[in-house]
Amino acid sequence: MKKIKRREFLNNICPNVALALLGVSLLEACSKEDDPIQVNGESGYTVNGKSIEIDLSHPFFNKLNTQGWMNFTAQRTLLLKIGSSYSAYSNLCPHQGTRDAWSYNSSENIFVCGRHNNSYPTDCISEGTNGGPLQCFNVSKTGNILTVTKP
Repeated sequence: MKKIKRREFLNNICPNVALALLGVSLLEACSKEDDPIQVNGESGYTVNGKSIEIDLSHPFFNKLNTQGWMNFTAQRTLLLKIGSSYSAYSNLCPHQGTRDAWSYNSSENIFVCGRHNNSYPTDCISEGTNGGPLQCFNVSKTGNILTVTKP
């Protein structure tokens, strides 16, 4: 049986226990994708049932203007902006359920899951290279507020 030093035990175990007591799983705590930042106490979005109201003027959502898309992991949603039009999709890969490995290929208008390099068209109908189509969400925009409604 291997002996563990007290300090090593505390450094390795205590953070996980503390996170668990706070209701945060280790996977959520280690998310490397787009999780909202607080600016003046605001996250830039609110959730009301199945609808997400996104304040597009919030700095967190600048990626939509600069990059044209973002993986909004906190709400399990891929957001896409082409010109002045917005679209939203589930960020659950139809192949194996990965949520955090997405990229967007604007020349082909497809999302690519980096886990197995499968690609999925944004038309909500065409199947991807491995699995069905991306699940689409309804989107409407009023002023700077983008409303995404999930089924």
